[in-house]
Amino acid sequence: METPNPLLSWKQDLHKEYNIILFGETGSGKSTLINYLTNYFHNGTLENLKIAIPTKHYEATEGLQHPDDNVQDSSNGQTRACTEYNFKKEDTTFNFIDTPGLSDSRGAAQDDFNIQQIMGAAEQSGVLTAIILVINGTQTRATVTLRNTLCLLRSSIPDVFQQNLVVVLTNCSAVTVNFDLAHLEPWTIAGTNVFHMNNCAFSRPVSQWINNERMKKAMEHEWQCSMETIEELTQNLKQLGGKATEAFKQMRLKKNLIKSQLHGIFLEVKKIQDLQNELDFMKTTQQNISADIEKYSDYKRTRQVEYTELERSIFVRKFCVVCLTPCQDIPSSFSLPHTIPFYRDVTNLVEYIFRGKCHCGHTPFSHYDCKLQSVMKTGTVEEIVQDVKETYDDSVSKNKAIQSKIGSLDTDIAVLGYVFDLKEAEIRECYHELKKLCSQFNFVHEVQGIMDDMERDARTLASIAARTDAENRIRSIKQLVDTLSKAEMSD
Repeated sequence: METPNPLLSWKQDLHKEYNIILFGETGSGKSTLINYLTNYFHNGTLENLKIAIPTKHYEATEGLQHPDDNVQDSSNGQTRACTEYNFKKEDTTFNFIDTPGLSDSRGAAQDDFNIQQIMGAAEQSGVLTAIILVINGTQTRATVTLRNTLCLLRSSIPDVFQQNLVVVLTNCSAVTVNFDLAHLEPWTIAGTNVFHMNNCAFSRPVSQWINNERMKKAMEHEWQCSMETIEELTQNLKQLGGKATEAFKQMRLKKNLIKSQLHGIFLEVKKIQDLQNELDFMKTTQQNISADIEKYSDYKRTRQVEYTELERSIFVRKFCVVCLTPCQDIPSSFSLPHTIPFYRDVTNLVEYIFRGKCHCGHTPFSHYDCKLQSVMKTGTVEEIVQDVKETYDDSVSKNKAIQSKIGSLDTDIAVLGYVFDLKEAEIRECYHELKKLCSQFNFVHEVQGIMDDMERDARTLASIAARTDAENRIRSIKQLVDTLSKAEMSD
């Protein structure tokens, strides 16, 4: 059992101010309890009821602000926001915080919103004397809505306030109550913190019973019992040591951090999906480019050509030094005088005078005798088809750029995966810190909404690889949730 904070108790006693917050499912009777408290502190009577919150049969009389909706509609919770009602008696002030009902017909999203408001109101109170659980005492078993409400409350109330839990069972007396407090387990409520109220005074107008002596006597009896119960309740509240609401703040911060990290993972998964889509596109493009590279790699062509080549010969021929070709097709026998320069020059002069230029167009002085002959040959030459070469080079350049981009995308995906792991580790740490603050914290409930969004988004992916990756990521988070949830059950 936690020891009451002496400083807080001293401050509370000095100011004699008590903050109490009401929890309960829709229709449990929180607003009716506020009206009974109003009559107790404002000296109301059965014939002259003091109404803080309007009901189906009575209008408000005290001029107090209230956020209730249409009181004729019982299908939805009437209280939409947390409202504080201040009551003074002598030198003592009681601040009762009425809260929106849980498990109404507007669904889980509304419950999440309401529980955030309730925890926020508890945190802002600074010092909280008690948390009153208002439960319809006529219920013989815990209904689905009540179980949902209790699950939300257990997951939202720090362990430090368990000794400050008070239960008010409505629509019953200690004799007629049907509700079994075992439904509240693992919470254990001290007998001195359990109260019964048959709040029938507001269930019908005065005109229906004022002239019926038997009904009037029953109403007066129930009224008296209810006023005595409230007297006992207020005295009990004075005995409870107030506790600082820092634990509510820490729970809020940890819950928000978990949701923030989950939302971050959700965004990281979407980024990974986008990168994977781009990577798939790049790889497909690379395949097409690789096909082009292979297709245009044969940009060289070969063809057969004829050419003339000079070879050694046993015969002497005139050779033009300008054309670099033999000019006499008919060889002549080799004679010594042709090798003597003087004789050769005289012979060339005579040929120039009488014959002029050679058929190759050059003078005899451009010729000399040598043993060379022209031989016609056939050979293979290789040439480059320029447009094919340009297409090939362009494809190679594109492939290099895409390969670099693919490497960059692989790196980005790996980095996001690392960030994903860091966020998962932080979620795990926050969870354990929350469990220290609230041993009944329901991790599955906290993350289910975001998990649904992630799965819904994954189903919209067109890429098989991207969808597979997203499903693997989501499966990893589910495994984390399952692991932590199993840890909850084993604690």
